[in-house]
Order: sequence, then structure tokens, then C-alpha cells
Amino acid sequence: MSNYIVNVSIDGFTFRIPVSIVTKDDTYYYIVKEPRCDTQCMDLRGKVIDLMRQRGMAILDAINESVKDLGNKQLVESVIYHLLRDLRGYGPITVPLFDPNIEEVELNNWTYPITVVHRELPGVRLVTNIRFNSEVEARDFIMSISKRGLPRSVSLLKPYLETILPEGHRFTGTIGEITIGPTFSIRKFPPQPLTLEELILRGTLKPSAAAYLWLIAELKGFIMISGPMSSGKTTLLSAIASKLPTYSKIVTIEDTPELRLPHPHWIRMFTREGEDEKSRIGMFDLVKLAVRYRPDYIIVGEVRGEEVHALFQASALGHGMLTTFHASTPEELLIRLTNPPLNVNVGNLQLLSSVVFMTIRNGRRSVISIVEPVVNNGTIEFRNVLTSTGDIDIERSIKLKMLSKAYGINIIEEITRREDLLRKGNDDYEIEEITLSKE
Repeated sequence: MSNYIVNVSIDGFTFRIPVSIVTKDDTYYYIVKEPRCDTQCMDLRGKVIDLMRQRGMAILDAINESVKDLGNKQLVESVIYHLLRDLRGYGPITVPLFDPNIEEVELNNWTYPITVVHRELPGVRLVTNIRFNSEVEARDFIMSISKRGLPRSVSLLKPYLETILPEGHRFTGTIGEITIGPTFSIRKFPPQPLTLEELILRGTLKPSAAAYLWLIAELKGFIMISGPMSSGKTTLLSAIASKLPTYSKIVTIEDTPELRLPHPHWIRMFTREGEDEKSRIGMFDLVKLAVRYRPDYIIVGEVRGEEVHALFQASALGHGMLTTFHASTPEELLIRLTNPPLNVNVGNLQLLSSVVFMTIRNGRRSVISIVEPVVNNGTIEFRNVLTSTGDIDIERSIKLKMLSKAYGINIIEEITRREDLLRKGNDDYEIEEITLSKE
């Protein structure tokens, strides 16, 4: 069992809500212990809402008017919490959305409880004690979300919603019609992106591997981070990008805004859906546009279509490239890249500096291999430059030898120097670990 407190801050009020994680019959449960709202609490809540509607009072004024004569402090706090939770927060899912340990919040069927994904248990869905009372309540919740995010349209004509919440979380939902009842999935993003130092502390990769990727990226290589969904690709991409020189010009291209970089010369571009081809702006269009900005680096959140050709062309022109891809092995990567609909020429794969493969193993996101493409007699081979311990094998890396020759640097000294900087940086980080064990 694990117990901790989630701070829910709304309109100047902060509520400390206990959360417990327990296991039973090999199932994990996420239990939220909100203040109880009994019949008297519900009556007062309704009175406040009536004052707001009938007299146009602000929520805090209506609360003061309704509860000022009550001596029951616990009741007053419960009324305030549930009012703010429902009117200013996110209703029943407010606590998991405020919980920094939660990565995803999901509703797959309104008759079942909400499920969440905890950062200490990646890939595992925890069953919560949060649920909607009816299909109408679940649908109304999704409709209310459509008024808070951007874009905002959802209707019977278009019964699905893809939007970004004010906090930056990605919301995807349906109101039915194309699903059996309302559904949604919220992918949360941490207030501050994880750094390479923090990823080292979490065991995602070794310092030498981080130093290698940092060096390849800074010297304008083409790095592709590949793996299954939720394996940490975007997190690693963002961590590497944050190490790029602050004086450099960076253009990022995404479907939805996920990347956050501490760079002053950063241009963000986003794709745009459209009713027809003329109004649609895709990744391919934006990569071509990005080249005209003469950036030092182009970062594409995820490559999956014709834009891959523009990426290879941009790399050949000398731009540093970073992107993610969905493939779990070098063999799968090669098949996807060189066959329809991508159809990348095998010779162009030499422009890739490194491909990082990630996965979720033993409840932890980790880098399992880093490969460099080598073309021999017209066929492509992927050479793994990670040792069995997860460290970089400098002697095995062709790309590092090329960089040493091109830039006249001592690769061993440079990798060692960056390792030391990463280790020294970790002295400034203290990661709060939550130990989860079965009872």
C-alpha cells in the first residue's frame, strides 16, 4: 500500500486530498478520499448555485452568503470543496488531474470506474473509486470540456473531440454515436519536462548513453527515438532537445503541443485539420516551411507519413533533426520505413545518425538499444552501440568516429566530460520516489 497527499488548488483555496494505492487479486486500485458531501452538504451546494443563477453572484460571494452562519467547519469545507471542484475544477476527476504522479486518466465505459496510469507503474491501469452516475452525466462532462479546451467543437455531427486543456493536457473524447456511450482519454504532461539528469536517476538510460545522444544532437545529427506507445519517447526527445545550445534556432512541429523547451529562439508549428485538402496543413507542409526559417534544428513530434522524406532532405542540408517513430525493433523500423506508405530509399537511411529504442520493462521506461545504420553492398544493417550494461561502446560507434574526424575532437574526452556534467547536475535533483508494493 502507498499513501500520499494531493494538493488541489482552486481559486485561492488549497485542499489536501489523501490518495491510497492498494492491490487486491493482482489488480491495482487508486482510491481518492475526498471530503464527504452528505444531504446537508448537497442542499447547501444547491443553495449557492441558486444564488449564483438568480442574483448573479460570484461563486465566493454566494458561498459566503450561504455558509456564513454555520458553525460546522467540516461541513463548510466540504461544501466549498465540492462547489469549486465541480464549477472550477474538473468534477469527479479533479484529484487525478491535480496529482503529479498520474500520467493518464481514462473513461472506457461510463458503467465502469475511471482508470488511471501512475508514473511509478507505467503500462498498468489502476482502477479508481471514481465513476459517473449516468451516461448523461458522462456526456455532459465531455461537452463541458469542449468549452474549456482549444479547439472546442463537438456535436452529433462531429461526436468526437481532440483538444488541449488549459493546463496543457491532451484530451480525446467521444459523446457516443461512434462508440458505445461516452469515452475519453486524458494524457497529462508534467509542469516541468524531465531532464536528462532526471531520466538517468530514474534508470531510463545510463550517463554515457545520455552523453552520446547529447553530443550527436548538438553536432546536428539525425536522431530517431522509436518504441511502442507510452514508452517515454517524447519525454526523452524533450530532454535531449533541452540540452541544445541556447543560442541555436529551433523549430518544432507537432500535432498537439507537447514539447516545452527552455530556448529563446524557438518557433512552434502545429498541424491543422481541415474539411478538405486545401484547408488542411500537415507535417509535410510544415517541415518544408521550417527549412525556410533556416533553423539549426528541426524537431518533429512524431513522424508517420510523407513528411519523413522532407526530414531526410532537411538532414542532408545540414539541419539537426530529432523525431519519434512507432517501431519496437530495428527490423520493424526498416520494414515500416522502406515500404508503403513511407517508401524511404535504403540509401537515405545513412542520413540517420542514431535510432534509440525504448520500452517498458519491469514497470520502468528504459532505453534498450541505440543503433547506427550502416549500408553494405546496398543493404542496411543496424549496429548496436550499447553494451550489455547499457553504456556506450565508443569503439563500436561509426558516427562518433565520423564526428571526431569532422570536428577534430577527442571523442573519449568529450563523452567523459558530458558524463561528468550530467552526474554533477544530478546533485541538484532529488526525485521523490513512491514505493508501491502488494499487500
